[in-house]
Amino acid sequence: MLNKMPNELKNNNSESAQETSSNLKKIMDLSSTNADADQKETIIKVRNLNKSYQLYKQEIPALVDINLDILKGEFVAIIGHSGSGKTTLLNLLGLIDNPTSGEIWINNQNTQNLSENEKVFFRLNFTGFIFQFFNLLENFSAIENIAFQLRLQGYNNHVSRERALEILKFLGLEEKANRYPRELSGGEQQRIAVGRALAKDSILILADEPTANLDSSNGQNLISILKKINTQFKKTIILVTHEFDYASQATRIITIKDGRITA
Repeated sequence: MLNKMPNELKNNNSESAQETSSNLKKIMDLSSTNADADQKETIIKVRNLNKSYQLYKQEIPALVDINLDILKGEFVAIIGHSGSGKTTLLNLLGLIDNPTSGEIWINNQNTQNLSENEKVFFRLNFTGFIFQFFNLLENFSAIENIAFQLRLQGYNNHVSRERALEILKFLGLEEKANRYPRELSGGEQQRIAVGRALAKDSILILADEPTANLDSSNGQNLISILKKINTQFKKTIILVTHEFDYASQATRIITIKDGRITA
């Protein structure tokens, strides 16, 4: 089944976890909890979060006093105009960037206590990213793009390709398994990118404007896939978009304007 991890990967993750700090282990524990557990558990807690950038001698605020909770199993849409701070917030939640001040708690652990190596390990194993630009490996086929992600996590080649094929079936792209990105439409390429994120035994899936380069039909198809992943695999999904039609299909909408949450 697609929503089960092979024992081999479970063992590999267990061995890797022994090399990580107790703080990271506590965050990782959330990924192994029962998928049918209480969905009201808080997975992300953000308190007094600020992010500023230096432009010459001037400090430019990107996020101001952000406070929010994300519940386990939620499908949350963050909406706002270009430059409002949506992507900046997503990068902070994904531990890609560091805040100027404030705290981000994941599974009741303050992520400020993680080393850079631990943050890399967390991103690799427990956060799935979907970007506006598909970021596929051009010289890898569809199945190889997904399998490569699994190889990074410790799967052998046989298990990687087997699981990648299951994911392609879920995405309706089984017949395109051996096609290269240049041989796929934009919608198909983005579905491969979704499959790559789904390949992880992830706590979170963070999607940054994933429909921006798609027409309305392919955009809606992608949102439908994300909704299915959320309901079928109980993944917590945070979607950044400026399209209200897409945001309205999430279970909750957070609106950002000028770096502040307004609704």
